[in-house]
Amino acid sequence: MSHPRPSTRPTVLHVLWSLDIGGAERAVYQLVREQLRSGMRADVLVASHAGFYGELARKEGAVLHELGQQRALDVRRALKAASIIRCYEIAHFHGREPLLMEIACRQGTARLVYTHRGGVKPYSRRKRIRHRLVRRSLRGFDVLSANTVQSARAASKIFRIPQKEFHVVYNGVDFSLLAPARVAEDVRAEAGLPPDGVVVGTCAKLLGLKRIDRLIRATAALPPNVHCLVVGDGPERNTLERLADDLGIRRRVTFVGLRESVGDYLQLMDVFALPSGPDEGFGNALVEAMAVGIASVVFADGGGLLEHISDGHTGLVAHDQSDFERRLGQLIEDSHLRRRLGSSARALVRTRYTVEDAASGYARLYSLSLAGSSAAA
Repeated sequence: MSHPRPSTRPTVLHVLWSLDIGGAERAVYQLVREQLRSGMRADVLVASHAGFYGELARKEGAVLHELGQQRALDVRRALKAASIIRCYEIAHFHGREPLLMEIACRQGTARLVYTHRGGVKPYSRRKRIRHRLVRRSLRGFDVLSANTVQSARAASKIFRIPQKEFHVVYNGVDFSLLAPARVAEDVRAEAGLPPDGVVVGTCAKLLGLKRIDRLIRATAALPPNVHCLVVGDGPERNTLERLADDLGIRRRVTFVGLRESVGDYLQLMDVFALPSGPDEGFGNALVEAMAVGIASVVFADGGGLLEHISDGHTGLVAHDQSDFERRLGQLIEDSHLRRRLGSSARALVRTRYTVEDAASGYARLYSLSLAGSSAAA
């Protein structure tokens, strides 16, 4: 294979485990989409399989390389990455893949960029060992970044690298992708939501770190005309459904699972809540809800979420479960407050989190990495 040629628009290979449905994956897909539309060659290497957003990236014109790894340390399949990475000027990693990172460091041609997407949380011994391997590889990377200050702080702690070395580039949102594909009445009927009442919703991968159980418990404490809509799937779904049963509110909580068009369901929500803790790095779902003008509630220990919400201005911040229920109650009872917060949130997000700004931010980092390689030469 030929080596990459220097250009004013560097060729970029985005590297991550897969591009299945999820907030981080959606952010990477939108970045790739914007880079392609700007005339850049932006392709994707997935360690596992393409996934929903991978197929969309392919349709946009990205070349998609699939290694087919079943596990992170699948050496035989991972070794194929070396010849692929050498064909690009930039290899941009969006996940902690120690084997692929080590291979990338050894290929010696592409400049290496890493973006940390995650917050602070306790890790198992196995994860800590994996992080040590990643830390060793990161010494060979040209530029380090994070998608929030919280993620930069987390990366610094995990990898024992000074926080100042992580450039912060916020995720960009392609707002056109949030437009509903179907009319609200049809989506409401499909989801089995009552025609009246208030809908408090969330969109999330149903993991423990998202703390969706707090939203289910809050629903039980709210008036009976409040319905909870949960968009997303994950290992905690069965537990959350059982909790709704145990609280006697199963008919007031609707789980619709993974959905391709999140805008279809956002249009049904009067209030949005994401109760995540400090292990939340960015919270794409929150930013998307804010972008369409939905008043939102987060927790004071919500990690990167606090970088989007200014309490009382662009949303509300709860300090504990009872305060969470009180804040939700405020929004349910006060439609004027909902409109005011939603309007301010929409204005902030559509100014601060454009996909164009994200692409420009990473273009500057790519230039830094290439400048560093020229200086070294």
